[in-house]
Amino acid sequence: MSLTRLSEEKERAPCLAESSDSSSSSMMWATRRRVALDVLLVCWGLGTWLGVNGLFVELPVLIAVLPEGWTLPSAMVLAVQSANVGLLIYASLRNFSRISDTHCIYGLLAIGTIALFLNSLLYSKTVYLGGAERSIAFLALTFFVALVGCTSSVLFYPYLRHYRDMYLATYLIGEGLGGFTPSVLALIQGVGGEVECVLKPDNSSYIAVRPSPRFDSTVYITLLGLLSTISLISFCILHNYPGFASERVKEGAVAKEDEAAPRESLLQPQWVGVMVLVLILNAVNNGIMPSVQSYSCMPYGKRAYHLAATLGSMANPMACLAGVWLRPLAGRFLAPLLGLSAALFGYILLTAVQSPTPPMAGSKGGAVIVICCWVLCSGLVSYGRMWVYGWSRRGGARGMRVCGALGQVGSALGSLTFYALINYTTFFQQTPDCPAQPI
Repeated sequence: MSLTRLSEEKERAPCLAESSDSSSSSMMWATRRRVALDVLLVCWGLGTWLGVNGLFVELPVLIAVLPEGWTLPSAMVLAVQSANVGLLIYASLRNFSRISDTHCIYGLLAIGTIALFLNSLLYSKTVYLGGAERSIAFLALTFFVALVGCTSSVLFYPYLRHYRDMYLATYLIGEGLGGFTPSVLALIQGVGGEVECVLKPDNSSYIAVRPSPRFDSTVYITLLGLLSTISLISFCILHNYPGFASERVKEGAVAKEDEAAPRESLLQPQWVGVMVLVLILNAVNNGIMPSVQSYSCMPYGKRAYHLAATLGSMANPMACLAGVWLRPLAGRFLAPLLGLSAALFGYILLTAVQSPTPPMAGSKGGAVIVICCWVLCSGLVSYGRMWVYGWSRRGGARGMRVCGALGQVGSALGSLTFYALINYTTFFQQTPDCPAQPI
């Protein structure tokens, strides 16, 4: 793997891959390879965003038991974005100590795995703070889980330079499965059905009876922890097994590559447009959409929320895999797709702002429409992010760094803005599960 590619890979979106040359993709799979190494790379890549994706698709179950209710997704988004501090910690460690990237990867995967197991036991523990019960344990442990994904871009991709170029796609498939696998588990788990309102014995008011899913969140998060353990063990074998020496690239050959890349001005109209697009797409994908999903979907029922969250999470890796194996779309074709995603996103925001009585609330038709909007919008926005990160590769490592930084800024702005709107304004309203008084 060339240093030019390496410098770009470590700054890019997790799902991005070199796909501009279809013949090289064919050669990649026709080349003789070690299947055991492929399996280990898939299992290692699985653990990158597994915890974050898994906890997000569990939200339809968690909001029913944690005190934050419908505001929980916005608080969780804020915790995940805060995990970007891991990049600063890593940079400090590299500057002030001689710790190797390998040891950092070991530590990071171990932290994420331990945090998942602890979360399976402590997620329901609350603390009275600021005049209300808060899920401090869940949000704090979610922060440590998110450290793995947020720091992987500067740790995991550079490590791949030690292996032959063709194994990059295998690792990327593992990352895609990190979103797909938790969604499958969540679909198997289910949400247990809709809330039933039952009168108290004295007929004074209703109480909400929530049917239980097939297994509770403790079991689900424990399964995520076991998958994360597999990822950690896979990396240990991957790094230490001497039988893969023939698949590794010699250090001298890696260091010898030319890192030069064309230095275009980033103030050109094309670059400005791409940078604005990166900012907007990341704000929407990582900040706004996860924060408002409960308000957009819950008026249509728990099943609608559950399907929108799980199928939408599946759409993300599917869009990424499309970018890995298919030739990128020309810019003139991307514009209509982004226009369609903007229309879908507009409808999603409309349903969230009009909650708890959005269009066709409580009807099957309305549920089908909102689920389709979430799945399609998630896939299109994910593909758009991948496309603009791919385009920015022409600026070399510098272009990737700028777009990567703007992506983080967009994510932070989106999450902070909507956390404030959801928690400190009346734009988004949660409806009680049952009416206060009998009709």
